[in-house]
Amino acid sequence: MIATLAEAALRSFVLGGVVWFGLTLFRVRNPHVHMTAWVVVLMASLAMPFVMHWPTLTIDRLPASVPVPGESWPADIAMLEMSQPTLPIAPGAVAAPPVANGVLVDWWLVATIVYAGVAGLLLLRLAIGLGLTWRLMRAAKPVKAAQLIDADIRVSRDVGGPVTFGSTILVPPQFAGWDAKKRLAVLAHESAHVANRDFYVLLLASLNRAVFWFSPFSWWQLARLAELAEIISDAQAIEVIDDRLSYAEILLDFASSVKPRPVELAMARASTVRARVERIIAAAAMPVAVGWRKRLWIAAAIVPAVIVSTGMIAYRTPDPAPAIADSGEVPAQHYRPFVNFYAMGPASVFAIFREGDELYGQVTGQRKLRLSVGSDGTASYPASSGEITFPVDAERRSAELTLRMNGRDIRAVRVAEMPAPAAEIASLDQYVGWYRLAPNRVLSVRRDGDRLWLQETGQGATQVLAEGTDAFSFRGDHLVVFLRDEQAKVSRVLVQNAVFGARLATRVDAAVAQAVEADFARRLAKVSDRFREQVPVAGSKEMVLAGIEGLRRGTPDYDRMSAPLAAKVHRYLAEMQTTFVALGAVESIFFRGVGPGGYDIYGAKFENGTAEFRLLLEPDGKAGDVIFRADGNDELGGILPCSEEANVRGRAGTSPIRIMVYNELGEDIRVVNLDADGNRKNQSVVRSNMSWAATTTVNNPWMIADKSGRCLEILMPGRQTRFHNVEASNLGAKPGRAARRAVPIANGEEMLRRYIEDLGRGQPDYDRMTSEVADITRQQLPFDQAILARLGALRAVSFRGVTALDSDIYIAQFANGSAEWRIGVRNGVITKIALGPNF
Repeated sequence: MIATLAEAALRSFVLGGVVWFGLTLFRVRNPHVHMTAWVVVLMASLAMPFVMHWPTLTIDRLPASVPVPGESWPADIAMLEMSQPTLPIAPGAVAAPPVANGVLVDWWLVATIVYAGVAGLLLLRLAIGLGLTWRLMRAAKPVKAAQLIDADIRVSRDVGGPVTFGSTILVPPQFAGWDAKKRLAVLAHESAHVANRDFYVLLLASLNRAVFWFSPFSWWQLARLAELAEIISDAQAIEVIDDRLSYAEILLDFASSVKPRPVELAMARASTVRARVERIIAAAAMPVAVGWRKRLWIAAAIVPAVIVSTGMIAYRTPDPAPAIADSGEVPAQHYRPFVNFYAMGPASVFAIFREGDELYGQVTGQRKLRLSVGSDGTASYPASSGEITFPVDAERRSAELTLRMNGRDIRAVRVAEMPAPAAEIASLDQYVGWYRLAPNRVLSVRRDGDRLWLQETGQGATQVLAEGTDAFSFRGDHLVVFLRDEQAKVSRVLVQNAVFGARLATRVDAAVAQAVEADFARRLAKVSDRFREQVPVAGSKEMVLAGIEGLRRGTPDYDRMSAPLAAKVHRYLAEMQTTFVALGAVESIFFRGVGPGGYDIYGAKFENGTAEFRLLLEPDGKAGDVIFRADGNDELGGILPCSEEANVRGRAGTSPIRIMVYNELGEDIRVVNLDADGNRKNQSVVRSNMSWAATTTVNNPWMIADKSGRCLEILMPGRQTRFHNVEASNLGAKPGRAARRAVPIANGEEMLRRYIEDLGRGQPDYDRMTSEVADITRQQLPFDQAILARLGALRAVSFRGVTALDSDIYIAQFANGSAEWRIGVRNGVITKIALGPNF
């Protein structure tokens, strides 16, 4: 904010200098012209913080020479190409940031406090003056006499001379005893102020001075406008009484006796009366009044200077020659400086990591997206809410980033980067302890000899392998980085994998960890009974309806949410409000069941679509978590051939819908959104046997392409295409093909029985799952195991159908109840799995 106001003040100063130079150059003497010009400048000054940068001139310039891979790069990048340890996942391994010595002072915060304090005092002074003078005006008695001018004139015992407040003229009780010439001069002067609306002009100038109090120009501007107002009113009064010397004597008389309040427009102030008297006596003729037409011409002459003062110049560098690539991207071997982790909040991280020859970005809990790194040192992160561009050049490796997400700027501070090789083996004892990953999960770290073990709440222990300074890895694609505070003590841990993204956990003591574990155990004990009974928690339906209405109005009730949920809702409020406004009013809501995590599942029918809500209630009655999925409307959607790409356009204003694409092609695919002009944007890469999901709108087209970018098919989101499998044998086929398979997968029932039995023992066979299914199974294992223990022995499994994602639907009968399972199998490996109500 301070930087914006400072820039606005500087631009206003430059504009004022241009206007002053123009008035001086053309030797303008008429105060009416000056008054008009400076009022235009005042309006521009007040608007400057909001309108600057709007007019932007983009200039193309020749691209800087970029070396090809065989040439040497600048020293600041070349120094980073030293040998580094190779991590099992992308080179997203990390080293703790350097520790700063001494006390860090946030000078921006100090400047903000000082600015706010002074501005607040000036605004308070202005407000108090307005209030006191308004009370004085209300207490004054109106004066009505035939000889007086047509104006609101009032007598007040609290003024010593004539003053103007708004459109009211206040005079002292002595007014009736003045001679006729003095009364006429006073009323002519004050009525000129009223006619010219000088009070309101100076009020705006005072507001401008309070906001830009640090700028000398704002103080000069107020003084200059007040001076011009008096000059013009003096001329009007002299013209009426036709006696300069008598009017000068009247001014001197009032200047010695009147003490005006801050917001009163007094006829004579001691500080200015001498100059005014000298000007009145020396003037050869009175200034000629300026009509409204001429004032408009004056304003129009200044407008170009206003536009220039608010504008900016942006330089655009054309794509470099194919020395880099046709896309102008940095070669893959120079990605190392870009790999970092940035904290966006207490437990949310933006991770930048490399996989093969490509760079990816991922926000905690969201899908990973491919980054396009330009030769100018910027990377574009194609999020669903719009493209995010931020600097990632090597010179700013330790700087914080500002991510543009959902229409707002989110500050992200670098917490870790590529780890350096450890000079010596660090003591493992410094890492031992507990770290809180979530309100109901902790990560315990223990040492066994020269080995370090991690265990997340409800999961088994895992040994980690050292990869560098404070960096460890486990299960091949997981990274663990211990972060240090200013005293070089381990205070946080960062856990990252390709499925869930990066998570930050803060160190806690044993008592807190035990309380979290106990709370998790209580929740776990209730989940199995609730899943078996399939009965909603009392009040959950009403809470969902109240939450929908609060989001539609943009005023959610944060007091009825847990702290993590409130933070998440606050961060994405603008996007969620847009979604619920688009859905329209709720027409009906119905209970679908209880999920394996203890969530109450509701389906909702809106005016413009349908949706699903999963609500987890805490023991204190607050919403612990809410999962929302938009399901579109009655439009079917479809699959189009690539030959239609040139003709496909998105349709604005349609119903929100969440789509899921599963890649069974055997190689990477790209999912690319096509905008209203048919342009490709928001590109994501989906690995083989992995899923990808996004919230979009019905009939907003998405192109499925191979890893080279060649179109394979075009998906139009709708009821039939909410779930879509990409398979080589069915590319371009019409939706609903999976439902035509009437028989189950050959070994699907056998794989499901084995999966259920392994879950019951707490020993899933992760080798027979894809990495995505394995990670989901680990996270859900304690809940699934508790549910199976409550249901008892498996008695029978019956096939019920096939989902749109080509998964088999089974009903499993247990000794104490039944449950629905959905499973996908390919080549003896489980590719999809889901327990419980799933629509």
